[in-house]
Amino acid sequence: MSHPAPVLAEPVQRKRARTVIASLRGAALATVLLFSAGAQADPAVAAQILQSIRIERQVFDVYMQQANWYLDRDPSHAQIALISARVEAIKIDAKLKSLLQENLESRDAGQYNDLQALERAIAHNRTATQRIKFVEAYLSMLEIERPPSAITRQMLNTQILLFNMSMQDLEQAMAQA
Repeated sequence: MSHPAPVLAEPVQRKRARTVIASLRGAALATVLLFSAGAQADPAVAAQILQSIRIERQVFDVYMQQANWYLDRDPSHAQIALISARVEAIKIDAKLKSLLQENLESRDAGQYNDLQALERAIAHNRTATQRIKFVEAYLSMLEIERPPSAITRQMLNTQILLFNMSMQDLEQAMAQA
């Protein structure tokens, strides 16, 4: 005499197991999101990004020195240095955007010592981003101009100077924030 196996018990157990697993996944996802939001607003991350921007600026300066050397002596060979400098400017632009996001998140999370200094840092960050975009544009113009224009070079050098001033102001404000 064998007893028939309960047919309904097994699907109910599977359904409960799936519900428990789904609940655990949801809780795990919520935990990850909770902790990742806090990690994004870390001022130390902003400081690391700022340091990487400093390094990119040094590389940019080297390419600009090469570009200027070629533009003064043999403009036909300046192309590679100009392109390399523009690529570095694009990298700086992307990192400035990340830095701005980190500073905004730090402000929103209340992770600062001086709110006014952080607000100045955010404003200088936006200005530096605009300036580096102008640098990118003038580098692009120099890449295609034949012969390279002295006016475009002067405008580029002016924007680089203004960018450097914005970065100094940004770094000072971030140090105070």
